[in-house]
Amino acid sequence: MKYKVMIVEDEVELAEIERDFLLAEQYDVMLCHDGNMAFGLFQQYQPDILLLDIMLPGTDGIEILRRVRTESSAIVIITSAKESEFDRILGLGLGADDYMTKPFSIKEMVARVKAQLRRSFYFNEKLSTTAHVIGFQNIKIDLKSRQIMNGEAEIFLTVKEYDILVFLLQHPNQVFTREQMFEHIWGTWEVGDLNTITVHVQKIREKLKDTESIVTVRGVGYRFNGAML
Repeated sequence: MKYKVMIVEDEVELAEIERDFLLAEQYDVMLCHDGNMAFGLFQQYQPDILLLDIMLPGTDGIEILRRVRTESSAIVIITSAKESEFDRILGLGLGADDYMTKPFSIKEMVARVKAQLRRSFYFNEKLSTTAHVIGFQNIKIDLKSRQIMNGEAEIFLTVKEYDILVFLLQHPNQVFTREQMFEHIWGTWEVGDLNTITVHVQKIREKLKDTESIVTVRGVGYRFNGAML
């Protein structure tokens, strides 16, 4: 299976270098240099992973991310010259899975793409050996389809939000530091921006409309408070 990567980047030379490195790793790659065209091309191409610049001509990357998250759980890595904590948290809060600040090493970019896809594959393979459906309270999670239902209403989580939720559910009443969660969800090399975990947990709580099941253990990390059904 060839994974599909879409690069939305207005710096043509940079985008072409990224494409060439990813093609060398046997990925299918689509390029887009115009923000106005990006979402339509995303819908047509249906990539597994999206490398999304923020500063684009036409529609900016934040708006594209908002639109993507209305209908897709594809992995999104933001690439941006904006390095403030606010911009990073904004991107992650809107559903990005990772954030890279320019300038960055192309080899690091490839490594992050590989890590995101590897972790996603790992979770899918691992969960396929467990119970088909898990849940708590009114929440039911189908591990094969990755569908989450709250009663009759479907809940849409990003790839990493889903992985964090299922990971915590499968270790009830066990406290994990944010560093440990990075190791399990992203891979050890990814540890560094611990705000990523904080933002994803906040978004999970908002989407589940549940502020009690995932407990913040101050000064330590997080735990799932309860037991799976």
